[in-house]
Amino acid sequence: MSLLRIRNLRNLQTNNLRTLQTRRRMNHKRSVKKMLRIKQIEGEDILLRYKEIKEELDKALEHSSGEWTAAQIVSKAISEPNFFQVWEIQKGNHWIGIASTRVLNYNNFVALHIITLGGSKMYDDMPQLITEFEKMIKEYESIDVLEFTGRRGFIKQLTTVGWKERYTTMRKSLKENIDV
Repeated sequence: MSLLRIRNLRNLQTNNLRTLQTRRRMNHKRSVKKMLRIKQIEGEDILLRYKEIKEELDKALEHSSGEWTAAQIVSKAISEPNFFQVWEIQKGNHWIGIASTRVLNYNNFVALHIITLGGSKMYDDMPQLITEFEKMIKEYESIDVLEFTGRRGFIKQLTTVGWKERYTTMRKSLKENIDV
């Protein structure tokens, strides 16, 4: 074999090795993507973490019409844990949001209603987050439906994972002192 041919083969092998190493690094980075975890915060832990829970609930409730306060949600989650829940959303080892839910018994089915979903670092992960939450809730045989009342900005995120917009809630106050 000529020296030129040997050098070309070595260069090809080196380039192939570099390409292979780059591909491995890229695949490793993809597999290192931080997993989302959703964990219910219960009982005394709600009280111990009240300040941070209240802050996140208050941020989410700024976009509501005053149906609930953070204190009311926390109180219900402690006194009626079968009907009201507070959840922590984690990405990797860090919490990125807080959610609250309540069980609603309709005539023909039982729904888990997402009251609040707060956290500024969650928006991009919303489809994955909702999919993980669905998997968790499916294990509760008594829950038939997940539902969420919220801002229109969530529609795009939720429709990508199979949610359907069923209706829009509009309000008009009949009294001067109530701004809904």
